[in-house]
Amino acid sequence: MNACASAAMLVASLLLAGAAHAQPIELDGIKLSRDVPCLGKDVNISGSANNITLTGECGVVQVYGTDHEVSLAMASALEVSGINNSVTATSVGRLLVDTSQNRIRTKVVGHGQTAIVEVSGGEHELELEFDGPAQISLDGVDNKLKWSGDEPALSTSGIGHQIDRQ
Repeated sequence: MNACASAAMLVASLLLAGAAHAQPIELDGIKLSRDVPCLGKDVNISGSANNITLTGECGVVQVYGTDHEVSLAMASALEVSGINNSVTATSVGRLLVDTSQNRIRTKVVGHGQTAIVEVSGGEHELELEFDGPAQISLDGVDNKLKWSGDEPALSTSGIGHQIDRQ
């Protein structure tokens, strides 16, 4: 095999490996129960009443739908949208929560930069530990935030929020 053909095959295999790595893990269904290794990939969870355990380091984890129970170790970001989802994570770099009645428990770590937490909607319950600088935007109605660790910069709008340092 000549050098040009070898180089072309190497480039093609690297591109295919990158494309395979870029594909998110899709978990969609009703009442699924799964343990899934993240392998650094993004994960999309949708449907209703799924019980998902993610292991290893994850990219962006998106949880959409209703009544999910999700646990994970580490994620670069966690985005939860829907109703009555419960997510427990060891640590995340960014957190976005919207719609209503979601329960989130995690450590928020900025990894050398300010971690961002954005909460909108109503009646969420968040237990957050901050490790490093963080910026929280808490909007909506009747959200509960219990926090510990480093004091975050906090901005609020809406009504009826309960914010407590643990």
